[in-house]
Amino acid sequence: MGEMKRAIAREGQERAKAMDEHKRMTDRFASTLVIAASIIAAVRLARDQDISRPSPRLTSVVTDSIGLARMILERIMR
Repeated sequence: MGEMKRAIAREGQERAKAMDEHKRMTDRFASTLVIAASIIAAVRLARDQDISRPSPRLTSVVTDSIGLARMILERIMR
């Protein structure tokens, strides 16, 4: 009976350790994703005259840039 409790406790510790590692990786790459998406959006919007106000085009470019940055990051992580 005691061995079963120890095995369950050990499994819980391993699961918690794996979740902590996953959270660290996610946090680490979140900033990378923001930087990459910002650069992509900046390049795409470089020729636009006025990007100070939200517009459908601005929203679309930012959304597309985030998607592209995620795709690049996922390919790198493989």
